[in-house]
Amino acid sequence: MPATRLMPTDEGQELIDLTREICAKELAPQVDDAERAAAHDESFPTEVFRTLGAAGLLSLPQPEEHGGYGQPYEVYLQVVEEIASVWMSVAVGVSVHALTTYPVTAFGTDEQRAALLPDMLSGDRLGAYCLSEPLAGSDIASMTTRATRDGDAYVLRGRKAWISHAGHADYYTTFARTSDDGGKGLTCVVVPADADGLSFGTPEKKMGLHCDTVREVLYDDVRVDADRRIGAEGQGMAIALSAL
Repeated sequence: MPATRLMPTDEGQELIDLTREICAKELAPQVDDAERAAAHDESFPTEVFRTLGAAGLLSLPQPEEHGGYGQPYEVYLQVVEEIASVWMSVAVGVSVHALTTYPVTAFGTDEQRAALLPDMLSGDRLGAYCLSEPLAGSDIASMTTRATRDGDAYVLRGRKAWISHAGHADYYTTFARTSDDGGKGLTCVVVPADADGLSFGTPEKKMGLHCDTVREVLYDDVRVDADRRIGAEGQGMAIALSAL
């Protein structure tokens, strides 16, 4: 029986109804086969995220002036709950994608928002949030992945661990060290999936959520244009914690 929802906006119940319709028609018929397949290969439900994006469900909490729906998190989180009730892996992916778009929305320049957000919020480009490392999980100030300024670019070297969408995402919202000043030395950079030197580890073997592909992300002198830095150098800690 569907949960009774209390919505803080007039549009909230309409969004819940839309989510339930999409879940019933698009997600439920394929979830079991997709999860079984993903347990044995590297299949990933890319088109499901495209469907959710086309319906506007990947941009709910983002401000309207930046192309989002401007819905409060009380609505967004209940939509995620509805998706999770049918396909948990996809609900995790929706949450991860929101993490990747938030830095651009909240800290990006007008030029960055115009260049990046339309494809991000529409679901045409799916993101991965690259914060954790093998020795820097909850203590992100101890991360060692480094971004070194080289002219009009940054060169990234290091590795990230337990990254959802790794190997399938179109961009990687990455946090790296630009100085040795602890938590004040971290910076956020959006790395395109086709960047030279970017590679991925073997998918983690899990008991469930097989369509939520999790891998290491490896940066081997990955060169990224400096205009893909989000916020100022050293602002990465504030951006990461704000997104979370």
